[in-house]
Amino acid sequence: MQLENETEASGEDRRLYLPQHDGWEGRVKSDSTKEYCYYKNPGDDFFHLLVVGEIYLVRGDEKCCLNCAIRHAIVTSDRLHWQHRVSRTKPLPF
Repeated sequence: MQLENETEASGEDRRLYLPQHDGWEGRVKSDSTKEYCYYKNPGDDFFHLLVVGEIYLVRGDEKCCLNCAIRHAIVTSDRLHWQHRVSRTKPLPF
Protein backbone atom coordinates (compact mmCIF):
# COMPACT_ATOMS: atom_id res chain seq x y z
CA MET A 1 0.00 0.00 0.00
CA GLN A 2 1.44 3.36 -1.02
CA LEU A 3 0.49 5.24 2.17
CA GLU A 4 2.26 2.71 4.41
CA ASN A 5 5.44 2.94 2.32
CA GLU A 6 5.39 6.75 2.42
CA THR A 7 4.92 6.74 6.20
CA GLU A 8 7.70 4.22 6.76
CA ALA A 9 10.12 6.12 4.53
CA SER A 10 9.45 9.52 6.08
CA GLY A 11 8.96 8.38 9.67
CA GLU A 12 5.98 10.75 9.75
CA ASP A 13 3.21 10.08 12.28
CA ARG A 14 -0.12 10.27 10.42
CA ARG A 15 -2.42 9.60 13.35
CA LEU A 16 -5.26 12.00 14.12
CA TYR A 17 -6.69 12.85 17.52
CA LEU A 18 -10.04 14.22 18.72
CA PRO A 19 -9.28 16.68 21.54
CA GLN A 20 -13.02 17.04 22.28
CA HIS A 21 -14.11 13.49 21.52
CA ASP A 22 -17.52 13.52 23.22
CA GLY A 23 -20.15 12.31 20.78
CA TRP A 24 -17.88 11.87 17.74
CA GLU A 25 -17.55 8.51 15.99
CA GLY A 26 -15.33 7.50 13.09
CA ARG A 27 -16.96 5.76 10.14
CA VAL A 28 -16.14 4.49 6.68
CA LYS A 29 -18.52 5.36 3.85
CA SER A 30 -19.52 1.92 2.59
CA ASP A 31 -22.44 2.53 0.25
CA SER A 32 -23.28 4.76 -2.68
CA THR A 33 -26.08 6.78 -1.08
CA LYS A 34 -25.50 10.52 -1.41
CA GLU A 35 -24.24 11.94 1.85
CA TYR A 36 -22.65 15.34 2.26
CA CYS A 37 -20.09 16.85 4.60
CA TYR A 38 -21.66 19.22 7.13
CA TYR A 39 -19.14 21.95 6.18
CA LYS A 40 -18.38 23.73 2.92
CA ASN A 41 -14.89 24.09 1.49
CA PRO A 42 -13.50 27.64 1.53
CA GLY A 43 -14.84 29.58 -1.45
CA ASP A 44 -17.54 27.00 -2.24
CA ASP A 45 -21.25 27.71 -1.97
CA PHE A 46 -22.18 24.00 -1.84
CA PHE A 47 -21.63 21.04 0.45
CA HIS A 48 -19.31 18.34 -0.90
CA LEU A 49 -20.04 14.63 -1.19
CA LEU A 50 -18.59 11.92 0.98
CA VAL A 51 -17.39 9.12 -1.29
CA VAL A 52 -17.32 5.34 -0.92
CA GLY A 53 -14.32 4.25 1.13
CA GLU A 54 -13.84 7.68 2.74
CA ILE A 55 -13.19 7.87 6.47
CA TYR A 56 -15.32 10.56 8.11
CA LEU A 57 -16.65 11.63 11.50
CA VAL A 58 -20.24 11.57 12.73
CA ARG A 59 -21.88 13.31 15.68
CA GLY A 60 -25.67 13.14 15.65
CA ASP A 61 -26.78 14.39 12.22
CA GLU A 62 -23.41 16.04 11.57
CA LYS A 63 -21.09 14.25 9.11
CA CYS A 64 -17.64 15.70 8.62
CA CYS A 65 -14.88 14.71 6.18
CA LEU A 66 -11.36 14.62 7.61
CA ASN A 67 -10.21 17.67 5.62
CA CYS A 68 -12.98 19.79 7.14
CA ALA A 69 -12.39 18.23 10.58
CA ILE A 70 -8.75 19.35 10.40
CA ARG A 71 -9.65 22.81 9.09
CA HIS A 72 -12.23 23.36 11.87
CA ALA A 73 -9.87 21.98 14.55
CA ILE A 74 -12.17 19.07 15.35
CA VAL A 75 -9.18 16.76 14.89
CA THR A 76 -5.49 17.42 15.24
CA SER A 77 -2.26 15.65 14.39
CA ASP A 78 -0.73 17.01 17.62
CA ARG A 79 -0.18 13.89 19.71
CA LEU A 80 0.32 16.01 22.82
CA HIS A 81 -2.85 18.07 22.29
CA TRP A 82 -3.92 17.43 25.87
CA GLN A 83 -0.84 19.30 27.15
CA HIS A 84 -1.59 22.37 25.02
CA ARG A 85 -5.19 22.87 26.07
CA VAL A 86 -6.13 26.08 27.82
CA SER A 87 -7.72 25.37 31.18
CA ARG A 88 -11.42 26.15 31.19
CA THR A 89 -11.60 26.51 34.93
CA LYS A 90 -11.23 29.93 36.47
CA PRO A 91 -8.39 30.37 38.97
CA LEU A 92 -9.44 30.55 42.58
CA PRO A 93 -9.48 34.13 43.98
CA PHE A 94 -6.82 33.88 46.70
